[in-house]
Amino acid sequence: MNPINKPKPRPAASCAPCRNRKVKCDRLSPCEACVARGIPHECKYAITDEDREAIAQAEVIAQLRGKSQRLRSDLAAAEAERQELRRRDRDYHHSRSEDAAMEMLYSALRLGSQDLVERLVGRIREGEALADVIREVQTEGMVHRPKVGR
Repeated sequence: MNPINKPKPRPAASCAPCRNRKVKCDRLSPCEACVARGIPHECKYAITDEDREAIAQAEVIAQLRGKSQRLRSDLAAAEAERQELRRRDRDYHHSRSEDAAMEMLYSALRLGSQDLVERLVGRIREGEALADVIREVQTEGMVHRPKVGR
């Protein structure tokens, strides 16, 4: 039984030559480091192939979890960006609608009859909402609606 303060020793996953040289081992049999040094016959592992496979799978699982977390983070950032673009698009179209409405009101004031101009100016001076004033222009039919894409 291990004392409470001492962790259970971890099995060595690297081959003996890589462990002794303190270099990275890819844990293949023989590993690339041993093949590169010309000693593939010395590439031996202290643990069984099954244990090495389990360790390798654990590493793959950890890598996949990290990749999954990065993808979730990227997805959240993309969703936030998409919502920001939708908000900007709504603001843009709202602004274009306001521009078209103001253009329509200007045309009515410039080209409308004296009676229409006096009514519109009076309503504007009273502080009435421009949308309501523009509705009267539309119902009067005195002015054609300007095209938005000019």
